[in-house]
Amino acid sequence: MSIICVERVIVGVADLAASSESWRRAGFAVAADRFDAEGLRFARLAAGAVEIDLCTTTSVDSQSMLAASVREASANEGAGAIIGWVWGDRASPIANQNPSAVLPGLTEPSTKASMLASGLPGVVTAATPITLDIESRRQSLARLCGTNPNTVEYLEHIVVMTPVLEDAIKANEAIGVPCKRIREVGNGARQAFFKLEQTVIEVVGPARGRPGCWGLALMCSDIARAVATARSNGLQATEPKPAIQGGQIARIVDPIDGVAIAFMQS
Repeated sequence: MSIICVERVIVGVADLAASSESWRRAGFAVAADRFDAEGLRFARLAAGAVEIDLCTTTSVDSQSMLAASVREASANEGAGAIIGWVWGDRASPIANQNPSAVLPGLTEPSTKASMLASGLPGVVTAATPITLDIESRRQSLARLCGTNPNTVEYLEHIVVMTPVLEDAIKANEAIGVPCKRIREVGNGARQAFFKLEQTVIEVVGPARGRPGCWGLALMCSDIARAVATARSNGLQATEPKPAIQGGQIARIVDPIDGVAIAFMQS
């Protein structure tokens, strides 16, 4: 394998229309067309070159490798959750012996993602072949989804909670995604950081609550506009303040589909 990026993030939801509207209120442009495959339906939005898929089940008999995770996420008091992400792999084809899932494609109508062990309880990961560079993917997604009114330009990081940090490190390094840094954060907890292109995956362990993906931090060109857009659409958002990483950060107060959302500006 030759993994070079996070190709997409998948969010399991109970009501696709309602969820699409919630993300629109947060300032994301959502593609008009829906994609159906294997008893699942997808709505698509973009964070730069990274696709965000909102996904719900349309059949109780779906045999998709994603279906069980989507059902579990949508059954969580209807809140939803990030169920995982898909790596972009330059190698072609992906090993056929792995189970696969059909996803909406970027250069073709659909693509197959080969399921991989994540080393993270509650997190599904897969890999799909990609042929486009980061700028071409960004432009393609912008044409598909439109321009984000919140000025989000890329996915800066994904935050994941796990009971055993070493398992996540081993699983990622086994597929060629090296751990860049480990940081002590106190009370016995540590953070491991993995970075591909513009996106950092921040894994925190041991988790004290439910393991799984916790939230997304998204880089904006105008954080004040991101906050104003959310507020004008009836959402509560905090005032921008200095971020630990530098620049500014603001948050949407209530998670959307169980996803904690932070806006950043460098």
